[in-house]
Amino acid sequence: MVQEQGIAKIDMYYILKAVMMGNSLYSKDWEHGVVYLTNINLWFAQGKGWATIPLKNISMVGRQVSVSVAQAAKKAVGTSYVLVIDYSAPSTVAQGATTAAVAILAGPDAVINTLKSYLQPMCGCAPKTTQAVSEIDRKVLYMFYSGVVDLGKMVFLIGADLDTLKKSMETLKDNGLCDAKGELTSKGLTEIKKMM
Repeated sequence: MVQEQGIAKIDMYYILKAVMMGNSLYSKDWEHGVVYLTNINLWFAQGKGWATIPLKNISMVGRQVSVSVAQAAKKAVGTSYVLVIDYSAPSTVAQGATTAAVAILAGPDAVINTLKSYLQPMCGCAPKTTQAVSEIDRKVLYMFYSGVVDLGKMVFLIGADLDTLKKSMETLKDNGLCDAKGELTSKGLTEIKKMM
């Protein structure tokens, strides 16, 4: 049997069983406490006890976060840097069954990115390789930021063909800069700020 060994101790905000639908976060019950990462579990301080998420139950780490979720976190806890963890939890309805659950962690950018980089390989969720962002990608990103999400209109505004714009949108999504609807993520907003 493998012995549990501590890897990191982090002070952060979290919601263990967050309610998310589409691009919206409906949970407001943020907790502030210590999170321990071990080689077997993620431990969360809860009141006088602990809650755990076994790493083997984690199915995805770092799902893309919409601007509305980042803004909800910023309003509630003062930071828009969040990490979404999808995992299976014991069902409260059927004994012995599991249900899909979502945990959201919030903290400083460096902490979130470091935790994400530790968790992804440990949970078998290898990070996607990112592609370089071209000048046309930056123009499309700026169009999304400006509220123009219709690729047909962008053909005229940017001067590129529709196929190029579709590929550009895929690159932006793959790099975590926007979602499928053209809504910028917190990473996309940071990129826009760098461009200005």
